[in-house]
Amino acid sequence: MINRIRTKFIILSTASLLLLLIVIVTSSSLLTYREVIADADTVLDMLADRISQGNKPMLPKPPKDELPPDELFEKTNEDEGDTHLRKKGFFGGRRLPLEAMYESRFFTVIVSADGEITDINTENISMVDRDEAQAYAKSVIRQNHERGFYETFRYKTLQKENDTCVIFLDCQRSLDTFHASIAINCLISFAAFLVSMIIIICVSKKIVRPVSESYEKQKQFISMAGHELKTPLTIISADAEVLAMELEQENDWLNDICSQTQRMAVLTNDLLSLSRMDENREPFTMIPFPISDVVSETVQSFQTLAHSKNRNIAADITPMLSYTGDEKAIRQITGVLLDNAIKYSQSTDIALTLRKKGHNLILSVTNSAEPLTDEQLQRFFDRFYRTEQSRNSEKGGYGLGLSIAKSIVEAHKGKITATAPKIGFVQITVTLRSN
Repeated sequence: MINRIRTKFIILSTASLLLLLIVIVTSSSLLTYREVIADADTVLDMLADRISQGNKPMLPKPPKDELPPDELFEKTNEDEGDTHLRKKGFFGGRRLPLEAMYESRFFTVIVSADGEITDINTENISMVDRDEAQAYAKSVIRQNHERGFYETFRYKTLQKENDTCVIFLDCQRSLDTFHASIAINCLISFAAFLVSMIIIICVSKKIVRPVSESYEKQKQFISMAGHELKTPLTIISADAEVLAMELEQENDWLNDICSQTQRMAVLTNDLLSLSRMDENREPFTMIPFPISDVVSETVQSFQTLAHSKNRNIAADITPMLSYTGDEKAIRQITGVLLDNAIKYSQSTDIALTLRKKGHNLILSVTNSAEPLTDEQLQRFFDRFYRTEQSRNSEKGGYGLGLSIAKSIVEAHKGKITATAPKIGFVQITVTLRSN
């Protein structure tokens, strides 16, 4: 149990850390990508502005007082001649130096209204020839988008009279830097994840130590209390039986002593069984046996008890099924489910089914019950848990039967669940891996 708690703690901690790192890396990459696009669009807007005014897209840098008065420019520190492009990026206020436009590599293509290429300007780029520029422009015109990416080029279309001018800006260097930053971020995050996971694994044992110590003390107490109770209960039971034989008539007080002593003996045996299973000392013998016959025999042995409580067990058992496990333990599981159903059923009918589904054997017991909430169903297998409707001494039991059944099923690598197939009914299902 403690190992399961520690494993769950490690898994939840590392999963949360991994999710956080993924969110950080993804968010950082998206923001960086938006900045790359914003930088490229700012330069494209400057080039488009010059073209729309009838100028060549690139000239020697003019003096600062001859720059066109456009909203793309922002002049600061005029004594020093420091001029910037105003950038409309994600963070708004950051400025892009005007030199960025003169450092950029780009080319332009003008397409007429009938789709003919009328002009190609590749003076400011060496990696693209006229044929490639023409093919790029035709592809962009067919897409009919104002802005976008074509391979590593960021483009913008500009309507100039009846012609369309397509400006392509080379973003290879920016994209390479962006991809490199993603790789570095992923590498750093992965290293941080590994280091954090090692730290979590190392400290997890110390974190769960108080729970482990408390659990060990609880197991020791249950084991010691169970063993200490067995001797006086045996003596009381034996003395009561001898006293009953000496009396000539029945005595109600003596009958109560015998009855309660028997209940205490059952409780003690259940506590000792749980203690042995917690410490993995329960001697299960895993051998093949006919589970159909075992379940049928157990049902038959409970029919008398069921009839005495005005209950009827309807069994639907697939014949000739075999299973590799502990025969005695499977009988105990079946007995716990039937005993529980007989005690708490609100009607006379109890249904037991055993069938094979794929590679699994499905044993289920269904009986009527008070309407149960999901929380109550989830706590069905907690030790000493009983629903409020069943907390009375007439039904007996201490809420340990299903806990024992769960421990046995888990020891057989199976699964046990409680569900409400419909309102007013409860179904306990045991799933065992067959041969």
